[in-house]
Amino acid sequence: MRAEAKAAAVPPCAAHYPGVRVAVTGASGFIGGQLARRLVQLDARVTLLVRDPERLDPLLRQRCELVPGDLLDRAAVEQLLHGATLVFHCAANVATWDRWPAYQAANVQGVEMLLSVLAANPAALRRLVHLSTMDVYGFPAQPASESAPLRPLPFGYGESKRQGELRVRQQCAQHGLSHVVVRPGNIIGPGSPFIRRIGQALRSGVMLEVNRGAAHAGLMDVDNLIDLLIWAAVAPGADQQLLNARDPWAVSWGEFLRDLRAALPVRGRLLNLDRHTAMGLARLCGALHRRLHLRGEPLLHPLIVEIFGRSCGHSIETLNALAAPIGRIDYQQSLRRSVDWLLATAGG
Repeated sequence: MRAEAKAAAVPPCAAHYPGVRVAVTGASGFIGGQLARRLVQLDARVTLLVRDPERLDPLLRQRCELVPGDLLDRAAVEQLLHGATLVFHCAANVATWDRWPAYQAANVQGVEMLLSVLAANPAALRRLVHLSTMDVYGFPAQPASESAPLRPLPFGYGESKRQGELRVRQQCAQHGLSHVVVRPGNIIGPGSPFIRRIGQALRSGVMLEVNRGAAHAGLMDVDNLIDLLIWAAVAPGADQQLLNARDPWAVSWGEFLRDLRAALPVRGRLLNLDRHTAMGLARLCGALHRRLHLRGEPLLHPLIVEIFGRSCGHSIETLNALAAPIGRIDYQQSLRRSVDWLLATAGG
């Protein structure tokens, strides 16, 4: 592991939040929930759009205004945004295996509804922070900057996020709305579904390693991502920016998987395959899964091979140029936090 930039301290932006009306989508999920908790800690006046309040952290149920509904319910979205000056859009269908209509509804049509309501009263908005993904690049052979072409793989998640992001940029430009698009890499830390999935494979099954894990893993601790989102909503230099987001640590997949495996009571093992073999096996698994009309996600499919076989270490030069806060929690701390949470929630 090597550092690619100096880790930043917590940004001096806390003073922007006390008493400010903030709207958050996706608070029932991993990143949206972590963000909402941080905003509560900053004494913001937080409103959440939720389908099921029982899924929320009890702190959020107590401290936030809750609007029942979803992003396809215009009345609910209008209520969510009423009086809000900062909006964080974190809601998304992030499944690695689902049908296109499900991705389209959450990641495209939901964005369109949010933008439609914002455009009806553009003067009220100070900034929209839209959470996208590095998957919009489609796992190119070389790391990408924010100006690189968006060529997601023919899987619903990346393409739907590309379309949603495009809607944000077009509509915000048309209506003069301040906005920033953040494209995170692979988020680790307490609560991470990504960590849970890999941890389960490492503890009791088989975890795929592609080409000896040589590719950059593009990791980012969840609290470091929250630091960045909090900063992006109020930093003058972040307006209208596209921002790749990962931690400034060059950690390969091989290093990460072995570090995580060493910290767990492991019964599973790593299976190393070259990319060509792994992709052939993934296509076969996917085809059999569809042919047999099986439910759930195949054991292996091409998107998984691309994630672990291509670099996720896309350029963060824009973040560095803007002096954005990244890397406050270093790799070893993040790994330890991830392991502690995984062991606590999995029963040791």
